[in-house]
Amino acid sequence: MSHSHHHHAPGKDYVEANKAHFNATDNASKYDDDPLFVEFASTVGAAMREAYQFDPSSTTVLDFACGTGITTRSYTSYVKSVLGVDVSEKMLDQYMKQAEAKGFADKMSCVCIELKGAEGELDKAQFDVITCSMAYHHFESIKDITTMLVKFLKPNGMLLVVDIEAPSNDTRATQEMEKRDDVAHHHGFGVDEIKRTFEGAGLVSFDMKHVAHFKFAAGGWEVDTFLAKGVKPANSEAL
Repeated sequence: MSHSHHHHAPGKDYVEANKAHFNATDNASKYDDDPLFVEFASTVGAAMREAYQFDPSSTTVLDFACGTGITTRSYTSYVKSVLGVDVSEKMLDQYMKQAEAKGFADKMSCVCIELKGAEGELDKAQFDVITCSMAYHHFESIKDITTMLVKFLKPNGMLLVVDIEAPSNDTRATQEMEKRDDVAHHHGFGVDEIKRTFEGAGLVSFDMKHVAHFKFAAGGWEVDTFLAKGVKPANSEAL
C-alpha cells in the first residue's frame, strides 16, 4: 500500500494499523453491545440531525470510517440511503448484520475500501452529506482526508465530523491514546485546526460545537467531543 504523498513516521502505516486493530475479533461487536457507546451514538445522531435537515425521501449520505454502523443507524430513519465505507471487513460484517437485524437493510449498504479520491471511485457518486464519527484521530493527515472527502460531496453538501476535543490539560485519555498504534492525533483537535482544515479543503459556513462528554467504561478514560460542519459551495467546480 503506497502512500507516497504522506509523511510517515518510520515504519508507521496508520491505515494498516487501524485495519489490524478494528479487524480484531473482539472489537467488531463490542461497540454495539456497550450501552455507553449506544447512548453516545444516539447523542451524535441527534446533533447531526440538528446540523443538517435530513430528508427521508431524498438525502443521500456517505458514512466514512463507519465501523459497525452504530452512528450510521442513529440517523438512518431520516435519510433515503447511506453508504458506509471502512477498511475493516470485520466491522462491515457487523454493519450489515446490524442493518438487517434493525430493519435498515433497504437503506444501508457498505463497501470495504481505502478511499483516496481517485477518479471513478464509488462510481463517481456524490452525496448530500458525509459523516465521520470518532475516526479523525486515527488519520495521519486530516488535511488529506478532508480534501478527499469534499470530492464526494454534492455542491451545497455538508461534511459532519465528530471527534475528540483537545483537552485543556493532559488527561488520562491522552495518556491512554499515546499507547495506541492506530491513533495518529493523540491529543484531539482544537477549533483552529479543524477550521483551517475545513476551509483549506474549500468548505464554507464552518461551525464547531461541543457535543458530549464521553466516558469509555472499559478503559476508564474520558473525553470531550465536538461536531464540526462545513458546506461545499454551490459554485464548486465539478471534480
